[in-house]
Amino acid sequence: MLNQPFSIFPFKIKSYQSDQNGKLTLNSLFHLLQECAWDNARLNNFGYEYLESKNAFWVLSRVLVEMKEYPEWKDEIEIKTWPKSVDGFFAIRDFQISKNGKIIGNVTSYWLILDKDTKRPKRLDDFNFIHENFLNEVAIDKKLEKIKIDIGAYNLLDKRRVYPSDLDVNKHVNNATYVRWILDSYFSQNKKPIYEFEINFLSELTLNEEFTIHHFESENESSYFLKNTQEKEICKAKLR
Repeated sequence: MLNQPFSIFPFKIKSYQSDQNGKLTLNSLFHLLQECAWDNARLNNFGYEYLESKNAFWVLSRVLVEMKEYPEWKDEIEIKTWPKSVDGFFAIRDFQISKNGKIIGNVTSYWLILDKDTKRPKRLDDFNFIHENFLNEVAIDKKLEKIKIDIGAYNLLDKRRVYPSDLDVNKHVNNATYVRWILDSYFSQNKKPIYEFEINFLSELTLNEEFTIHHFESENESSYFLKNTQEKEICKAKLR
């Protein structure tokens, strides 16, 4: 049985987590979500340390964020998180973001356990991922599929390189860094706030690797994808 089917974590929004308008940035939110996920997983004995002992690690694969409003600098919020279900190799985790007792954001996320050597997905049942008493609650009632985009319609928007500050404790580019790169591109052309953000993480970038950011704008959404110099797709995102 899960020791703690859900966890609630309080946060006070810092100035360095805020944008020029004093609102929490999406990439800072991704950092907070990751911390909540790691802590809840650790409390249930399938966290970073346990997977490290099994020569494996968690990776984030798909995420959908729906925000009704963004908290501001100095606001106090709570993030509730729980493992929701399993879909094949995916462990599905949901989040709710609240301010003053009001839900202001919902998130659903798909995670994989990868072998450190082969980088191949591992069966969840081979680990302590016990799901007999998953919380019967849903933040976003939607199955996340692969994001499909017409690559040929996209325009080259930016060229960048991976620097040491982009790497996390796993020596990989952190998921929030990909979000920051996409937001840099989006806000270089838009001033509209983002109320729905969906992203697929497809492959990884390594230190000093160069990559390009491509963009397509439609009436209802902005779409982005990143690829490396070998034309391999790194991630895809849709913003509304």
